[in-house]
Amino acid sequence: MHEPLVATSIPSMPEPISLVLSFSGANINTLNEYSVGPRRRMNVSIFTIIYVVCAAASFLTRLIFIKKIGVRETKRGSRLDQFLIAMIVTSMVLPLIYILTPLLDFANYSLPEAIAWFGVMLILGSLLLLWRSHADLGTNFALTPSVKGRQSLIKRGIYRRVRHPMYASLWLWAFSMPLLLQNYIVGFIFLIVFAAFYIERVPLEEAMMKEKFGEEYHDYMLETGRIFPKIR
Repeated sequence: MHEPLVATSIPSMPEPISLVLSFSGANINTLNEYSVGPRRRMNVSIFTIIYVVCAAASFLTRLIFIKKIGVRETKRGSRLDQFLIAMIVTSMVLPLIYILTPLLDFANYSLPEAIAWFGVMLILGSLLLLWRSHADLGTNFALTPSVKGRQSLIKRGIYRRVRHPMYASLWLWAFSMPLLLQNYIVGFIFLIVFAAFYIERVPLEEAMMKEKFGEEYHDYMLETGRIFPKIR
């Protein structure tokens, strides 16, 4: 099992500086203690580092594909939709508080390293699926449920087997968090909030797609699974 790093003290001052301070009557130990400040426990491990790197990669992937799309008119989401998005963003920021401060340590727990490495596999799979989904969807991606202009029904690549691979990616991410960020608050809040978001958002999206594409989308639903490939 991994142990979080603990910040303790800074190295002693170099000898020439110590001599100067001693002649001036300064208390070297007091200065050292002043420089160090209070002890701060940080939950830094190989698994939290992997999480932060993957979170940065996920954000960069989204940013690259959103820039390719450019400015597009989109429908404003419902208040519940906006609230759930805000909660998702919050649950993605909380890990930094958990990693860099001791504020949430009261909710920490420990798992065997083998289970944490399984979490690494899940989050890497999530990143790969997110990239593949964006690449196959192209300029048809929208941040809110809407079908505008020349958007078309994509049935190529990953979308040939699964209707919502981006949500499948987020499910993998959600299940990886309790394994990588071993804290009852930080590890599970995204899973809970995303589950509510998924239940509220997906039926709305599919209703809009049926309205736009009619029988074509109905047939597409019969051929594909929502987040898992349909067994034929």
